[in-house]
Amino acid sequence: MNLIKNATFALLLTSLIVSCEEDDFVRPSESTKGTGLTEITFSSFTAKAGPDESGLEDGTYITVTPIGIGVDSYVVDFGAAESTPVTIVGGSGTATSYDYPNNVEQADYTVTVTAKSDKGLDDVTLTEVITVKHELTAISSSPNSPTILDENVYAIFSDGMEVEGALVAYTNLSSSANFTAGTDVEYNKATVGDIKNNVIQYSRLESPNTASIAFDPAIMVADVFGTDASADYIHFDLHSIHEIGVDKVKISMGGKTFEQTLENNVWTGLDIDLTSEGITQIDEIVIELGTDGTASNEATLNVDNIYFYREPLSIPEFTFDEVASDFDVTFENASELATSYSWDFGDGSGSSTDENPTYTYTDNGIEETYMVTLTTTNFLNKTTSITKEVTVGGPAGPMNPEIVKGDFERLDGNSSDDGNIRNAWKIATTGNSNPFGTSSDGSCIDYSGTLGSKTRGAKWSSSQSANPDGSAVAGDTRYAYQSVTLSPNEDYIFEYEYAIRTGGAETNSVVASILNGHYSDSADAVASNALIKHVGTESKGKFSDNDCSGGTTVKLQFRSNAVGEVAILIYAVTDKDAYIDNVKIYPAP
Repeated sequence: MNLIKNATFALLLTSLIVSCEEDDFVRPSESTKGTGLTEITFSSFTAKAGPDESGLEDGTYITVTPIGIGVDSYVVDFGAAESTPVTIVGGSGTATSYDYPNNVEQADYTVTVTAKSDKGLDDVTLTEVITVKHELTAISSSPNSPTILDENVYAIFSDGMEVEGALVAYTNLSSSANFTAGTDVEYNKATVGDIKNNVIQYSRLESPNTASIAFDPAIMVADVFGTDASADYIHFDLHSIHEIGVDKVKISMGGKTFEQTLENNVWTGLDIDLTSEGITQIDEIVIELGTDGTASNEATLNVDNIYFYREPLSIPEFTFDEVASDFDVTFENASELATSYSWDFGDGSGSSTDENPTYTYTDNGIEETYMVTLTTTNFLNKTTSITKEVTVGGPAGPMNPEIVKGDFERLDGNSSDDGNIRNAWKIATTGNSNPFGTSSDGSCIDYSGTLGSKTRGAKWSSSQSANPDGSAVAGDTRYAYQSVTLSPNEDYIFEYEYAIRTGGAETNSVVASILNGHYSDSADAVASNALIKHVGTESKGKFSDNDCSGGTTVKLQFRSNAVGEVAILIYAVTDKDAYIDNVKIYPAP
């Protein structure tokens, strides 16, 4: 019990005050006019916590006792949102009580008492702020929250899963459970721990007293999670302090009985395998003192996290090679929690139990569509399926274009090939007729993606730079340009590497774009609206600087236009040497 009074009372006196040795409060002398009082003398009231009518003392049951003279009745307002004022008839020493809510650990309430007279005297009102603190004596901790997935739990009684210090309710909650105490058993729902977890308390649980949870309608194990979605187990968290509780519990349901010995003041989890026990229907769960168990003092048992659960079902998923014009399709499993695989390739004859099968469909000379189903099983051999549409015999998918001299390498290492490299990237320009300067300071990664020694690349010096807006400096600026034809309206990746020597202006950049069409003049190309554009400003040094870590790789996704005609345009805006290497375009994954 915990009651802290936070206010002092004003003593309302209108006449001479005398001390009465036999009382523990100050009593005024009687004011008279003729033979009667002229006003109410309401000196104080007490508000104390104590046991309720059932003997339960948890700090929330408050008794108010007014002390006054000339009073016929009192109206007591306990100050709680759920309470209504109570009128008590009688003079000093009469009392009334109220059981405050216990869903919060501590709360302040303003108690107001109004003294009334049937002699026509004016009312007198006193107030006091009291702090009501609810205390639990039988529970000292809360059980661990389940770690299985929310959708695999059907909660009979549970706040849910603890997530970052708060309880998140389960998706599947029972609405048919009826909690009854049974003969002479006290049923409570209390809060435990910092997260205020709700816990059931059954007290006086000694033979022959029992507690029960009835279900209307009865729970059919095979359909707990929906039609043909059965539960695998039922779980209970049990707890008792032996000196005020029980040391053994018996639980009966579905025609079976289970005994669980409890460790003192420690939560114990009980899991019952419904399939192996042959339990198919549960009308009622009966809880009582276990065989040869001992019940002490309050004989209190705490129960939490009563829920049905199932082994998480497998999650089937797969991808496949969509370039299937040759009628050979490779399937790649991407399932979770799967222990076996069963493929139906949708043509009436093809099947497999491989994890990643390849299947050859019959070449009918035309495009065909098949519904492919993958069925997976979980730990308990329960199945889950997914079906996807697979088309074969059609177009071979987005074309993978060749970027001519995208690696800027000389054929057979012959310097005479430099002219062919420049010609592959040339466009008529108002700047220099050559697209870039060939350079041996290319990336340390070759065109296939293998890291090694440095390769050849394209180079822009400060004298070959464009204006900040991309326009050409007459006679100097160099543009690298190459027309490309792609599959129309398909997603592609534009990839390249660039490097800028350190020590220049912060505005130094390498600009690379995919243009929306083919162009014959650099001015028109620069002025056009690009499908995608990137301005690279990282100055890490040449590709070969810092153990080949000077470069930056760029990957940009874009969608080709309706005719598939696009172009690559690259130039530099820099006062330091800049480099480009390994320019590619390929279908997006």
